[in-house]
Amino acid sequence: MDSKNSLQMYALVSASAASSEVVETVKKVISTYGRRIRNGFILTPHGFDEIVFFEIKQKGGPIVETLTALVRIYPWLYPMYVIQENKDHLPKYPISSSSRWWMVDEVKFQIPNMDEEKTKDFMKRYIDLLKRIYRQESVFVKSFIYLGKSGTVHVMSFNSERPIKFRGGMLGVPEWNEAMDKILAALGGEVEEVQKMAVRFTNIDE
Repeated sequence: MDSKNSLQMYALVSASAASSEVVETVKKVISTYGRRIRNGFILTPHGFDEIVFFEIKQKGGPIVETLTALVRIYPWLYPMYVIQENKDHLPKYPISSSSRWWMVDEVKFQIPNMDEEKTKDFMKRYIDLLKRIYRQESVFVKSFIYLGKSGTVHVMSFNSERPIKFRGGMLGVPEWNEAMDKILAALGGEVEEVQKMAVRFTNIDE
């Protein structure tokens, strides 16, 4: 997810409830479609869970089909997500699949000069910030992070929560973007390379 080599698509696979053998099997299967694999975390107001990031480079590859098949074999891998930033990079997936692509807002940023200990400290502070936003703004923010080999923490968030009166039209809540601005303001000078965009988003819910 190097900003110098713009990412087109990535898959996020839950690793919190799976054995290390299952996670390694999933890595081998999905690595066919990509080249970078990173271990990271999902951060929410409730805490954190482990997740694996896969950068998907094979244009038109059936990554959704592959993930769906893996969830059917290993149901505890749910949730899985696929995010597509390039409109011409849409993967193929079966019409019979219950997975659906949505257009959602993404905010991503980087924090340089980090190591594992600094990342753990950041995660604690960030979760406390998410709790405060949830209490004050009633907006649930879920963020995905990983520590890159260059010592940079990458943080990605998506306006993908279903509102209370969700009727299947659009994901997300209108207050989310303002909440993300408050998060960025609270982090202040730590943050670099802020990017905001609309992306395609799907979750594997077979």
